[in-house]
Amino acid sequence: MNLRQIEVFRAVMQAGSISGAAATLHVSQPAVSRLIRYLEVKLRVALFDRTGGRLHPTPEARALLREINSAYRGIDRVRAYAEQLHHGVADTLRIATNLSPALELVPRAVAGLKQLMPRLHISVEIGTHAQITEQLLAGECDIGVAAFVRAQHPAVTAEPIGEGDVLCAMAATHPLARHKSLTMAQLRQHDVISFGSETPHGKVVGQLLGRAARPIGPTVDVRYAYVACSIAASGWGVALVDDLSASRFGSSGLVLRPLARAVRYEACAMGSAERPLSAAGRTMVSLLKTHWQQARHPV
Repeated sequence: MNLRQIEVFRAVMQAGSISGAAATLHVSQPAVSRLIRYLEVKLRVALFDRTGGRLHPTPEARALLREINSAYRGIDRVRAYAEQLHHGVADTLRIATNLSPALELVPRAVAGLKQLMPRLHISVEIGTHAQITEQLLAGECDIGVAAFVRAQHPAVTAEPIGEGDVLCAMAATHPLARHKSLTMAQLRQHDVISFGSETPHGKVVGQLLGRAARPIGPTVDVRYAYVACSIAASGWGVALVDDLSASRFGSSGLVLRPLARAVRYEACAMGSAERPLSAAGRTMVSLLKTHWQQARHPV
């Protein structure tokens, strides 16, 4: 595919029609239609189902668009870096983080790093553990910050930042709120918000509750502990969450209870085994450790 073909295909996918793509690109509709049909012949695959006067993308078209969008994001990063060079900023640090560390830990460390290195350009993105791992493997970020880190991809390193406690979060009106601490047997009698069986957080919850797979019956699935806290505070279910998220929720409607048998989790700074951290990256990791300790032992 050449650049023109990519642009036309992307425009059709975004507009959802030949006419919309033609208007966006300022070309005729027949020209767009001919190029799309030529592309299908060249690739030997149908990219669209043509029914009801509209184009319906096939799974192959959606997969192709994902690859194209990924390439465009790479181009955007090159442009951004070129702009930094134009302004005399020759170094950048790309951070991908879970939502839990992003609520306070990462922002504090970023602020400290900018004070030490004011010319450093920093980007921060929120993602799941799987997304952070993918970005590290693809070279799209320099540091990943995540809680509930256990088994890692062999090409990804994990340096411990600190440990915290798993807490039970629920509405003040929940039957379990009257207890000072909770056992797993008590939790099994109530609805527990799920983090999915494939996520590190979800695996921890499943192991604690004695569930090898997904919970039986209808439940609520989330990916972020902060969202689980919000659902619990709104009156449904109990959330087993990290104390980092729970402490930052800030709602009087949420009650936190420890587990009768304490369960610890670990937060780590993740990196690529093939790309050593820069001086800025190493300083960021050091600051993350410092702020983790300060958050638990304030002066």
